[in-house]
Amino acid sequence: MRRWQIAPGQGQSPCGALVLFPLDIPAEERATLHALLCDRERERASRFLFPQLTERFIVAHGRLRQLLGLALGMPPERLEFTTATHGKPLLQGEGARAGLHFNLSHSDGWGLVGWTRGREIGVDVERWRPMRDEAALVRRFFSPVENAAYDALAPDLRTEAFFNCWTRKEAYIKAVGRGLGLPLDSFDVSMNRGAEARLLRTSTLCEDGRCWSLAAPDGPSGTSLAVVLESDSVVVLPDLTADP
Repeated sequence: MRRWQIAPGQGQSPCGALVLFPLDIPAEERATLHALLCDRERERASRFLFPQLTERFIVAHGRLRQLLGLALGMPPERLEFTTATHGKPLLQGEGARAGLHFNLSHSDGWGLVGWTRGREIGVDVERWRPMRDEAALVRRFFSPVENAAYDALAPDLRTEAFFNCWTRKEAYIKAVGRGLGLPLDSFDVSMNRGAEARLLRTSTLCEDGRCWSLAAPDGPSGTSLAVVLESDSVVVLPDLTADP
């Protein structure tokens, strides 16, 4: 696992955490996570046509329960979930009263969970892969500013830039709680790696007086990560207090 602390500004106290974890784990460890799931989650896991997808769903949602349970001081199996109007998952019942917000993403063999107290959050992880229609997706979904930035790059840098942009857009629409109902070209993000990651323009379609900030911690080779926090600034630092 890789862990980071999330703070709403340089020098401010952490308000949450970000955890990246592998989805392909030994069967006995996966069985432990399966035991934490509720009946509805187990039923959802059983719908996948391929065993690997079922197994990865179990690990992603079992780890989510473990991590939120630790943050709340609650048994993971007692956590209850619901969804907001546009499908964003939320805690309900005892867990909701703590003011904890969270988000989950998974791609290929990686899962990513982010949680914060008192602030909305969105996260996304994507593993890079060749895409024959990459340029067409840029034209269709990215903003004019992002199209220009993509076109200005050398061809060998474009796939990384595409996935950097995609994860940041996904993290933003998940943070604001609008899901794919929010047009991806209604806001701008940078395509630069690491410390140069920025939310350049928020969407006027969901203006409600809240501020949003973006960060992109370094993940494994060939992987893009993004987190968007309800704040006018966000700092993501490795959690040196966590177990290896």
